[in-house]
Amino acid sequence: MGTRLQRQIAAATVTRPMTLMELVKMAEERLWESKKHRDQCYLAVRDAATILGNPLVSEITTQMIDKVIEALKPNYRPATVNRKMMALHTLLNFAFDREMIQKMPKFQWFDEDNERIRWLSAEEEEQLLKLLPPDLAAFCEILIHTGMRRGELLSLKPEQIDGDYARLWRTKNGKARSVPLSPRAKELLEQWVPFDMNLTYMNTEWNKVRKAMGMKNDRNFVLHMLRHTTATRWLDATSNIVLVQKVLGHARLETTMRYAHTSDDQLLQGVGLVMQKYDKNGVTA
Repeated sequence: MGTRLQRQIAAATVTRPMTLMELVKMAEERLWESKKHRDQCYLAVRDAATILGNPLVSEITTQMIDKVIEALKPNYRPATVNRKMMALHTLLNFAFDREMIQKMPKFQWFDEDNERIRWLSAEEEEQLLKLLPPDLAAFCEILIHTGMRRGELLSLKPEQIDGDYARLWRTKNGKARSVPLSPRAKELLEQWVPFDMNLTYMNTEWNKVRKAMGMKNDRNFVLHMLRHTTATRWLDATSNIVLVQKVLGHARLETTMRYAHTSDDQLLQGVGLVMQKYDKNGVTA
């Protein structure tokens, strides 16, 4: 395989310059062995190619890398941005080692510590949906009701809407799952699926609303927080962390446990419940 791949690279380099997506198709099996990892990295590089207009690999600069990062930041947590950019870095390093690019561009990496889970209040949700254009407002409202990831909803087809469920056959962790639908989610899905939106449009409109809501400096006010909102509301209503894990499609319970936060009101309610059950000496009432 290695010899064949080298011949392909040599032939492509001699005949004409290679685009970013052409490089992905050539190198993905060599760089990312497992199918799950390969799919995730492919999606990450595809996002970068979309943002940049699928440029020639030889023309990619540090400034273009910065452009990709700035486009991703409004919609993803720092840790997710780092993972996506690492896929692009690995691919470009592959090209650099084979002299397909003359200079390796520089990448900015973000501190992943001290991140907080950001979710929408009811008031913020109302304001957000009013300010967004109709298609993106519907998209975001569905995300809030279902907890689906952006890519899952973008790729959803009408035939995947099955009564009270949306059937997701290809997810981030590689496992199919069924997402329960509220009446409002069903109504919006029937009206809008399939969505016809690209990343550039979504980022542009989100940033406009972010500024209008005074959230420009809130680095956690990103599209992914709609999934956080779903998780927070489900946990608040059910107190069942395993149920929330299943709804979100998390492979590990530890991932879901990030949402097991408590509000000040919940703490006060807890005090009341304890006082009802126990007297001041700790003896059952």
